[in-house]
Amino acid sequence: MADLDEAIVLGREALELCPQGHPHRSTYLNNLAVHLSTRYDQLGAMADLEEAIVLGREALELCPQGHPHRSTYLATLAVHLATRYDQLGAMADLEEAIVLGREALELCPEGHPHRSISLNNLAVHLSTRYDQLGAMADLEEAIVLDREALELCPQAHPDRSTYLATLAVHLATRYDQLGAMADLEEAIVLGREALELCPEGHRHRSTSLNNLGVRLSTRYDQLEAMANLDEAIVLGRDAVDLRLPSHIDWSSSLKHLASALYTRFMQLRQPDDKKSLFSLYAQLVNAPQLVSSMDLSATRAWIRVAEEFQHPSTLFAYETSLRLLIHHLAALPPLPQHLIILKNRSASLAVDAFSACLRRGARERAVELLEQGRSVFWSQLSRLRFPLDDVMASGPAGTLLADEFMHVASLIHSVLDSPGADQHGRLCHLNLQLQRIIINIRELPGLSRFLLPSLFSELQHAASGGPVIIVNASQYSCDALIILLDRDPVHIPLQIALERVRDLSKEVNNLTVRATRADVTRELAAFLRKLWDLMVLPIVDFLLTTHPPRSRIWWCLTGEFSVLPLHAAGPFREGQQNLPDLYISSYTTTLTALIRARRHNPSNSTTQVKRFVAIGQANAGGETELLSVGAELDVIRQRVDSLAAFTRVDGKESSISRVVEELGKNEWVHLACHGLPNRTRPFESAFALHDGHFTIEQIMRCEPENPQFAYLSACHTTVGDEESPDEVIHLASAMQFAGFRSVIGTMWVVDDAETNKITSTFYKHMVDESGCLDHTRAAFALNKTMKSVHIPLDQRILYIHLGA
Repeated sequence: MADLDEAIVLGREALELCPQGHPHRSTYLNNLAVHLSTRYDQLGAMADLEEAIVLGREALELCPQGHPHRSTYLATLAVHLATRYDQLGAMADLEEAIVLGREALELCPEGHPHRSISLNNLAVHLSTRYDQLGAMADLEEAIVLDREALELCPQAHPDRSTYLATLAVHLATRYDQLGAMADLEEAIVLGREALELCPEGHRHRSTSLNNLGVRLSTRYDQLEAMANLDEAIVLGRDAVDLRLPSHIDWSSSLKHLASALYTRFMQLRQPDDKKSLFSLYAQLVNAPQLVSSMDLSATRAWIRVAEEFQHPSTLFAYETSLRLLIHHLAALPPLPQHLIILKNRSASLAVDAFSACLRRGARERAVELLEQGRSVFWSQLSRLRFPLDDVMASGPAGTLLADEFMHVASLIHSVLDSPGADQHGRLCHLNLQLQRIIINIRELPGLSRFLLPSLFSELQHAASGGPVIIVNASQYSCDALIILLDRDPVHIPLQIALERVRDLSKEVNNLTVRATRADVTRELAAFLRKLWDLMVLPIVDFLLTTHPPRSRIWWCLTGEFSVLPLHAAGPFREGQQNLPDLYISSYTTTLTALIRARRHNPSNSTTQVKRFVAIGQANAGGETELLSVGAELDVIRQRVDSLAAFTRVDGKESSISRVVEELGKNEWVHLACHGLPNRTRPFESAFALHDGHFTIEQIMRCEPENPQFAYLSACHTTVGDEESPDEVIHLASAMQFAGFRSVIGTMWVVDDAETNKITSTFYKHMVDESGCLDHTRAAFALNKTMKSVHIPLDQRILYIHLGA
């Protein structure tokens, strides 16, 4: 490493001697970029890779069409971008790498000295895209390019081992897809030749060892010849020994070796193999601060094996995986397209960790881990709006750091609002700056936990207004955990399996979709009775021993539970009370969200005249007309005109820009329009306005002055992504993120004919004893409303309250 560090120092000095206009500036830019990228491969410092990309772009700009070095700089930048894709998963980086790689190859015709490396690089990028998108054409093209590259590298060519290894990997990938044994056998032959060309001390030896070991393990799976598995383990051990934890492929080697040891243990039951594989997994705690997708994959493999054996390291595996996930996501810019990374890398992790903790009696730790791993996207984005009062109060250094934090956060917001060339790269650079500032803030007295996951002692304050009931759905168990302010959490195991919860989720969807049927009330009542018997009754039995009827309670639902109307459950039998008769229910996405909603704001006085805007759109383009919107806004005016500075916005006035403006200056908002959920691209879920869709992505950018209450009189406003429900990305949560402390949302389709009587009764109950509007009365008002209005059952239970 000393030689590489010295090369970087010398490279910087050389670049300083080549100002703008110098004929060799592009060469020195590219050389320094290569050195920085090489150091990134060894140490994993993201700053090195980001700087390499910046330098690579500048070098390329200095090489127009016809420049003799253009192909080299194209290829170099493509490799850096592909490396960043491997780390952060932004598809834009990979697509750009492929475009640059194709251009580089076009500039290297037959006979060009760099043709082989251009062929190899493009093949790698295409294979990576195959791994992501599964287009077989990409993999087939990669293999064709690989074979041509290898033909251009005879024996003794310095790059032959690299091209052998690349072709072997791609053939093995095709074997995994198509099962042609010839592909696997050829991959092993090529892998052995590549290893022979990488003697002791060769920089690619660890890669060759690892790859050949993986291929031999695969052949064992097919042929069950133990010699293959034994050799794979020997090679895997050598590969791991050659790699430090900071090496970009360290966790990959570790995972493959552990997998081979697991396979042999299951076959031969040798205790040493089991001991060795868990010893390997335990080393993942040493993963660097910069976490790769492979690090996360390795920890998930550890979890699976630990759960299978009920190993003592199970909780440690979950804790490590969640810690690495948070580090990984902290390095990602807050872009909506990164939700797919969350889907792939955090699916069920938090809910399974919660279950594992409860199965081992670690109730407080269960809460901490669940909070870390849910609503991660909102948590990361909310860092940009985190109050800095404590930082500024720490002294002059804190004031300076707070100013830097706000400046960088403002720049991030600006880049998010203006997509353009290399938006992702600019955001990565700013995000790194923000990470450095956060690290420096944690050095200040009393701020060591700044923006770190909350401890249970902090999260417990979510129960300051009443108990919070976490209902968790995991493949290992389904549980309720009641968070109380003045005592330890209470665990109530639920006698229901995850598959049954999924069936109930489908059932409620079917019932509400066909809510126009005459017998839907009877069927829905029977469904709510199931929820009562299976889940809610044991929880209520406990609550009645600690909290009197008519108290407030909060539901925090995970996974498949999140679509179930637990607030409406009950026996639905003559003379018996349903849950709404016993307790006043609210929901919260996370404990932190509830604590944030209660955070004191001096301007939230109940005696202060509120600014209230009622927004309606009855005739959005392409949607059915909502006949009651106008009357709904009239009813609201009658109820609140004397209590608030009232503004009405409807018809052509309800444009996206006008709504953004009104959200910015009104504490109370009522939206009456079509709600358009998008279950696969949740950030495109929207309210239908006069001139288009007002999406979650646009709501995220709103910064209201003093938001308090939002009533979303629209369909499906609490419906989120169907594959990642624990990210809780829906219209209601977006309004909460914008700052609204109390939100009324809907679980399914709203009947336009019933909205007027609901709205009128609701706002009547939102007035407190002093005659003022009070957003903290929303849950009470909703409960009173639904018990007094005469409307079909499906409409009576679809409205829910979120927040304080």
